Amino acid sequence: MNTSNAVKLEDIVGHPVSVEESWDVADYLLACLTHVTNARPLFGVFCTETGRLIWTAGGAEFHGLLDGGDPDGAITDFEPLMAAFGIASGVSSLIVQDASQLSPGAAMTILKPLSGTDGKRFRMVLRRRDGGRQDQVQFSLFDVTAFQDVARRTRTLAQALVKGLDVPTSDHPSTRALLDSVIEDLPRLFAGQGDSEISRLSADMSGRVTTVAERMVAMLRTFEMGDASDHWRPIDLNPSLRPIISAHNAPINDWHELHGEVLRTVDGAPALIPDISEQVIHAHSFVTNAASTMLIAPTEDRFFALNGPAAERHFTTVEDLVRAIGVEENSTRTAVEFFSNLKNEPALSLFAVGGENVEAWGRPGLYGGWQAMLVPVPAHGAGQSMQDGVDVRGLFHGLKNLLLHLQVLYVVQTRADVDQVQAGLSEAARKITERLADLDAIAQTGHRARLHQAETVAQWLAAAKRVGEELKGEVEIQCDGIDRTVYTRAPSEMEDTMEELTRNAFLNGARKVSVSAVGRGDHLCMTVLDDGPGMSAAKLEQVRRVLKNRAYDPDLSTRADGTGNGLLAAANAVSRFVDGRLSVDVGPGGRGVEIGISMKLPA
Repeated sequence: MNTSNAVKLEDIVGHPVSVEESWDVADYLLACLTHVTNARPLFGVFCTETGRLIWTAGGAEFHGLLDGGDPDGAITDFEPLMAAFGIASGVSSLIVQDASQLSPGAAMTILKPLSGTDGKRFRMVLRRRDGGRQDQVQFSLFDVTAFQDVARRTRTLAQALVKGLDVPTSDHPSTRALLDSVIEDLPRLFAGQGDSEISRLSADMSGRVTTVAERMVAMLRTFEMGDASDHWRPIDLNPSLRPIISAHNAPINDWHELHGEVLRTVDGAPALIPDISEQVIHAHSFVTNAASTMLIAPTEDRFFALNGPAAERHFTTVEDLVRAIGVEENSTRTAVEFFSNLKNEPALSLFAVGGENVEAWGRPGLYGGWQAMLVPVPAHGAGQSMQDGVDVRGLFHGLKNLLLHLQVLYVVQTRADVDQVQAGLSEAARKITERLADLDAIAQTGHRARLHQAETVAQWLAAAKRVGEELKGEVEIQCDGIDRTVYTRAPSEMEDTMEELTRNAFLNGARKVSVSAVGRGDHLCMTVLDDGPGMSAAKLEQVRRVLKNRAYDPDLSTRADGTGNGLLAAANAVSRFVDGRLSVDVGPGGRGVEIGISMKLPA
């Protein structure tokens, strides 16, 4: 057999490879080739001096953007490739300029999403190679249109909710007008001196609040039934559908096609067969220089870390892989569940690896396993990422719950009563005004009026305490000093979450709610434990299904004034934190309900 063009393994990986090691090394190189060939993003390398495409691979997400491909081999350069995707020539020229200025070995993410054909939006990561290939820059092009689509649906839902607030009925002004009138009458109530005047005004205001609350519950139920969820779940693509580019890597669909057929011996050293050696060299070079961490499980019992801290190693369990790549301790469960489920469906998650926040993109493989990439998270507002989403239903649900603070008006009879509730009513009115402004801003722009603000854990705990005072229930707060920790987040989402969980406990029969916040390693861990009647095994299963699927279930709430949206809104809010998790279980001894929340502490 002719082995004249076979390439020694040691020449590819850069270190000696014994005959005993050869199969493991060959498997690793095949894993590199399989990963890049079957990738959803488009990978490539171009020369900064000539703009010439040296190599491309993957690109299942982009198979339909080249109008049937490039049969004449016309796309040989980077800028024409970008033009084929609808990216403006001026933008692609700037990308080449930025790439040329990168230091050898340095990486960068194009912060502003790139606009392409048919409303497509892209994110690009660049890395300049070092050593003797400093004129080469490799790129990864991601389709982030789905994030944009979610933002568009978010805006549409916000517009519908705003319209619902602003439409009058036959016998009442609009819901917003009623709510505004209550807030406008608060100064009159606070200034009132006579008990009879105070009693009449508070009764009238309480009636208006009740009407507003009933309308909001009806609106939420209507919208939930009409559109079950705007939580994005990635749709998998056939990786055999690839853009046709002259520099593109040849299709390798199945790990098993090549396993056992790739090794030869050259001068007594293990080598790869000529048919795939060039492809493997390109794939290995791309993987070793990639800014993202690449992982693959070509079979059910083999897990490869292709680069990063555990590069070139394979493992027999997901747990071993997760530990080896540096997933932080309290993110381990999140990561293990994420990777374990990839063989069934594509997924996107957020957790911490080696002190860095990463998005984990994963999908099943044609070869019976799965593959994934860990991509550094762009800064807030810098691009499209899963952290930047807005849960309009959660925002509206929080607005509805703020009305519960106003319903204390029904017990206000005297000047002494006003003095007792004035501070709470003023705070509720301020927050309602802010939430309405946020909802209006989302309807107009797709973004909150206030994108992020600093909040302490103490504020979140205080929200739970306020509910106890309002409902005359006992709330016990336990904290180890971590309450001074400051998070910069979407405003009031976690306050809403703590209020929702605490209120729900009391409304379902609890007399006492214990809320704790402690630091465990580099994570904040909170629990909300009540002494109520708990829930049946069937109800617990239903709750967990809602949390897993992020899908609204109209039967989740058993209260007449409930929407079933509160727990889902809470889970969505927690999920936007790095390694954010919300879990539900029965309390100790089967009594009550215990809700756990964990998230990575801010850097």
